[in-house]
Amino acid sequence: MDVKENVRNVDTWMRGLFIVIFGIIFYFLVIIIWLLVIFQFLTKVMTGNLNQYLDNFSVGLTEYTLQILNYVTFRSNDRPFPFSPLPGSNMTAPTDTAAGSDEDKPGQEDAAEDTDKSAS
Repeated sequence: MDVKENVRNVDTWMRGLFIVIFGIIFYFLVIIIWLLVIFQFLTKVMTGNLNQYLDNFSVGLTEYTLQILNYVTFRSNDRPFPFSPLPGSNMTAPTDTAAGSDEDKPGQEDAAEDTDKSAS
């Protein structure tokens, strides 16, 4: 491809737009992360323990932040939430359930055991 074709590539410009949008989201996430850090530190100083709810929340938040960083640095082509599941939400994309293997489906072990019992 030459430069003219690259400049006319709509996918590249859409990626650039999403990089700007996710960059703004990332900026706000950094502020939220610092607020969590300060609150958790104060909680640790006052009670000797971390706030478990905020600890669980911070795990998902840092995973989401990593998703954004991977996308904007071109390490991943998967757009972060809301275009993919939110990390830690136990949600899967609709296409994942249709393409899943039989091992991932609940109840498969029971069906295999029933087949073994009926064969003997």
